[in-house]
Amino acid sequence: MMIFLENHRVVKYSAELNDKGRKVSVEELPESVGIINWLKRESERSRTIEKVFSLDLSLLASECLRDEDAATTVISAPLISKNSLFGIIIAINDEKRRLFSEDDIHLLTIMANQAAIAFENYLLYKTLEVESITDGLTGVYNYRFLIRTVRIEIKRALRFKTEFSFMMLDVDNLKDYNDANGHLSGSRALKDIADILASNCREIDLVAKYGGDEFALVLPQTGRAGAISLGKRILSSVREFKFDGVNPGLLTCSIGVAVFPDDAHEVEELIEKADAALYEAKSLGKNSIISTTDLCSKNHC
Repeated sequence: MMIFLENHRVVKYSAELNDKGRKVSVEELPESVGIINWLKRESERSRTIEKVFSLDLSLLASECLRDEDAATTVISAPLISKNSLFGIIIAINDEKRRLFSEDDIHLLTIMANQAAIAFENYLLYKTLEVESITDGLTGVYNYRFLIRTVRIEIKRALRFKTEFSFMMLDVDNLKDYNDANGHLSGSRALKDIADILASNCREIDLVAKYGGDEFALVLPQTGRAGAISLGKRILSSVREFKFDGVNPGLLTCSIGVAVFPDDAHEVEELIEKADAALYEAKSLGKNSIISTTDLCSKNHC
């Protein structure tokens, strides 16, 4: 099914195959019914259509009507993937006294189908790509992407002689929370904490799931003081959050901080230092943030 604009008339073109061959029908639409309204009726996805096509089609109309004497003909085909309209393919004929033939419209239909398949394959690829680097529960990056990012940040810091901070965060008493409220509630709590981390971080920071109830943060071009300041904001945000809409303070977090290159020069060493600081924060009563310098002060190193 196509729609085209001929001599300032909006015309709907339909073609279907039957045992006698291809049947073609042409219907002139009222002047007040434009391409947008037709697409709304055909696809029943008006919100998507308005977002994608309003500007483009207004420009098309002004282009086609620029010369009142020209017998400009326009045909268009919707691009549909999984019953969702995502685009429109348009052909414009500026030759006078020549209409698009049935073969022209058939070719446009084939082009639209091929374009829709290509777009669908692209969306599938992007979906698989995103799923391969994100945690299914929380939506933040996964361990695999985290390690790759730390390696990249080390190379960047060495090249530009800058620093970055690495933070390990553990949810305090999550097992007790699960026992009291159920594991589904615990899963929602992890998602909420991931959202809290993301909302407190900059766009250039990375939030990732490290383990069962552990998260990791990579803070580019951020020193120890900046990381500790962020960590304190996160602790406060978690402490004040009403998990499952009940009283705040049911869950808290502990954080360990390590800085490259002051504390480590390799990925594994950096993680070990942050993990040691996190363990110290847990052992000192939880709901706190400890840096590697605090460990050194305690151990006189």
